[in-house]
Amino acid sequence: MMKSIRLGAFLLSAPFLAHCNILPDPAPADTIYRLGSIPMAVTADSDAHVIRVDRPSAPMIFQTRDVVVSPDGQRLATAAQARWAEAMPILVQTAFIDVLASNTKLIGVMPISGARTDTRVQLSIKNFEAQFDQGENKAPLAVVAFSVTFANASNRNLLGTYDVRKEYRASAASVSAIVDAISKANVEALADVADWLEKQPAHKLKS
Repeated sequence: MMKSIRLGAFLLSAPFLAHCNILPDPAPADTIYRLGSIPMAVTADSDAHVIRVDRPSAPMIFQTRDVVVSPDGQRLATAAQARWAEAMPILVQTAFIDVLASNTKLIGVMPISGARTDTRVQLSIKNFEAQFDQGENKAPLAVVAFSVTFANASNRNLLGTYDVRKEYRASAASVSAIVDAISKANVEALADVADWLEKQPAHKLKS
């Protein structure tokens, strides 16, 4: 009986549905975020060192456009309806070139620029997330960490390595506050990398 009742209800309603829009309401569009807090560019010195900035490597979770969060510092998840403007490695690469543009001693260029450089630098993204270390209703901690490889651009001989980790407490448990905190931690980390590169011996920069 139950099957016939359900079938009958469907048959009775079919002519009516034929004249109605039964498509579900569209899901809310994702909010797209750019990295912020990029320092202002300055004019580089005439003898500034030009470095090729390769695309950062990253685990799969950090190769996407998702805004990554962690409930406990171990598990990783993504914020709903929030996306970065580009995949994270591209964001970091572009941001690093912008940070280098605020340093008078260094100039960062993309590999596709065709510029000839003596050295190259590549970052590996270790952390790029917000950790809810004080509970899901408390403002999370943005954590950005990179491992850096500095090498000869021609023969890839290793010139140095560097690790950096920066943390910045978000102002609230909201996506916009998380994005702002990650942006600030990212710029602080990249500025440290730029300072480290600037302090490399001249013979390394000209190798």
